Amino acid sequence: ELYSVASTCQRCDASTIRKQVVFGDGPTQADWLIVGDFPTEQDETQGHALTGDPARLLSEMLLAVGLKKSAVYLTNSVKCRSANIAAENTELSSCRAFLIRQIQLVNPLVIFVLGEKAAQSLLISNDSLSSLMGKVKKVDDIHAPVVVSHHPRYLLQAPSAKKQAWDAIQLAKNVVFDHHVG
Repeated sequence: ELYSVASTCQRCDASTIRKQVVFGDGPTQADWLIVGDFPTEQDETQGHALTGDPARLLSEMLLAVGLKKSAVYLTNSVKCRSANIAAENTELSSCRAFLIRQIQLVNPLVIFVLGEKAAQSLLISNDSLSSLMGKVKKVDDIHAPVVVSHHPRYLLQAPSAKKQAWDAIQLAKNVVFDHHVG
């Protein structure tokens, strides 16, 4: 039902050029909900968030902490691909309500956010990615803790940042573990 509403959304200009909405994939109840930023052209063509090399890298990262990508719910902050970089903030704010509702429906134990724009949008913050990483964050309108990391697209371009991403995914894993133990 939420997908149907999103697929007819007209809140921003991206709706006028989209081929299809890139909504979300994974189990409707998952311990992990992973949020990327914007769909790429390949994502839009395939209808899935995080495709290609970034998806392979994310799968490897998840496997390294004992998770299969099929066990997590994966979505983006923005549901439609757009070529207009200047409209990023409009698109992020236009789609935020859909993301919040997805989080409520999936009811995850942790939200793992990939990239600065996705993190700033969800957390309603202007803080840099480096200041958001390494901490467990809370947001007023969602119950699950938020952990921020680099987007796999960035890690493919800057492999030196993989240590920070590893620390972030370990932090998210500990949040889930602590919930199961506590």
